[in-house]
Amino acid sequence: MDMWLSLFWGSPIGLGIFLVCVGGMIYLIAKADEIKKRTEAFAKEKGLEKKKE
Repeated sequence: MDMWLSLFWGSPIGLGIFLVCVGGMIYLIAKADEIKKRTEAFAKEKGLEKKKE
């Protein structure tokens, strides 16, 4: 029970773990968006983009 209380939301450790996870998600989403933009720009430059019909 002591371990549960030390890792719960209200504790500094639990809050720190939560903030690290949120930061990691924001970082990964931003990185994925940057890779998507680079891929689209590369495809457009090479003429590989899909034609809309």
